[in-house]
Amino acid sequence: GFNPHNLWVGFATLPTGQYPDIGSRYRFADQTLKALQAVPGFENVSLSSDIPLASGSRVLYTRPEGDVPPIDKRPAAPNHEIMPGFFKTWGIPLLSGRDIDAHDVEGHQNVILISQAGAHKLYGNENPIGHTLLITGGNIPAEIVGVVGDVRSQRLAEAVDMELYRPTAQENFPFLTITVRSSFKPEAVTKLVQSALVGIDPAIAIAQPQPMDTIVAQALGQARLMMMLLGIFAAVALLLATVGIYGAVAYTVAQRTGEIGVRMALGAQTRDILRLIVRQGMKPVVFGLAIGVTAALAVGRLIHSQLYQTSEYNPLLLSATLTILGVAALIACLFPAYRATLVNPVEALRTE
Repeated sequence: GFNPHNLWVGFATLPTGQYPDIGSRYRFADQTLKALQAVPGFENVSLSSDIPLASGSRVLYTRPEGDVPPIDKRPAAPNHEIMPGFFKTWGIPLLSGRDIDAHDVEGHQNVILISQAGAHKLYGNENPIGHTLLITGGNIPAEIVGVVGDVRSQRLAEAVDMELYRPTAQENFPFLTITVRSSFKPEAVTKLVQSALVGIDPAIAIAQPQPMDTIVAQALGQARLMMMLLGIFAAVALLLATVGIYGAVAYTVAQRTGEIGVRMALGAQTRDILRLIVRQGMKPVVFGLAIGVTAALAVGRLIHSQLYQTSEYNPLLLSATLTILGVAALIACLFPAYRATLVNPVEALRTE
């Protein structure tokens, strides 16, 4: 993933009349990067086409070896145009190969970095460095020069199997995302970034400046809502189950008052009556818990796909759930069982 803490992001749009091509847009990005890197207190700075959790661009890709699939059969992956320093700023590890550098410019060999999941998908255990991908519908060849850690660029709950990173100098569009890692307050970073942009092009303004933590919190909003609703439903279900068990056992005790009186008259002890009622009350509970565990294992994959940072099968969580349900059911059985021990054998026999 990436480290969102102390990370500020802002967006800028470049007028197409003033910045009509790749070269002019790259020169602006390069000047901006150098100006921001010179600001005291800015630990790391990067420019890119987008950011994790706000990625919209996707490009087609394929390996050139063997039978190259037609364009409409090729997979598409999130694509990011980045300036040097992007991975360091975001805390994304470079696992092998190299980062982009000043030599990766328009007119030179097209290069690309891919995610770890993408490298495994295309090449398995083979080293992907030096291999070529055909990207976009124009079959542009790009040499793989690096592999980086996986990032959830679309949704926190969705892991993608391929991410592509290309140099801004070789491909870009008239919009930029500026990222600054700093301990300054977001308002102070915004002023410093805007001041730097004024020295390059006064017409360019920062839009939607905000901490990355805010974007992550917004992305987590749906997952948190789902977790809260699941928690409420679980609590209601536990309450209903406990009340239901209590009612069923209490009804059984009332129906068997005479039998209990006979048992006590024949010498049954209090613990014998408790054991009898609790055992009979817990039998369907144990059966229901077994069905519940089976169902939980069956739907684990669905829950995992909908909620971020959840595992499909969590033995500790299942054990805790079974314990809570079991204790609640036991308590629900104990109350009517205790009342059964208070039955007067003489009165019970007289009733019979």
